[in-house]
Amino acid sequence: MTKLLGSCVLAAVTLAIAPQTALAYDVHFQGSFAVSASATSNVENMAYCGGPAYNVVVEAHGDGYSSLGALSLSLMKTLQYGGGPMHGCLTLTTPDGDSLQATYDGTEGAANANGFITNASGTLTFTGGTGIFKGAKGSAAFTAVFGLPGVSAPPNVNAFYVVRGTVSVGGN
Repeated sequence: MTKLLGSCVLAAVTLAIAPQTALAYDVHFQGSFAVSASATSNVENMAYCGGPAYNVVVEAHGDGYSSLGALSLSLMKTLQYGGGPMHGCLTLTTPDGDSLQATYDGTEGAANANGFITNASGTLTFTGGTGIFKGAKGSAAFTAVFGLPGVSAPPNVNAFYVVRGTVSVGGN
């Protein structure tokens, strides 16, 4: 009994002093998000998350539900107008304020006759976070549908994202 108790104490002490990276674990992540966005010409040559300064700047905000619970979404990106590459920074935030940051890379096709882009896809590369997402790493694939209803200044866009991947949390 003394050996068993000693082994349990040793295991508890080892976990208590183990580095955070040893306690990291992978979490399956999937979710869907409804987003509204505004797009403007990139006259200031803006770029986000170390990416290129494509000719359109997009700011998007929305929310959704995922295997990690309810999350709000905030995105700043640039894209090549008329179909092409997109790059930016994405933040997902829990109702408690913990955030998960990602680099956003993707492509989109041209809009159809009714103003829908139905073939957008890409990758989120998780780069860190705060709270429960501190030290987060991993990636997720996304698909998206963008709707460009009517003409406004600046153009308003509706977007619907489906995301699926893995996040490693709990490390540094």
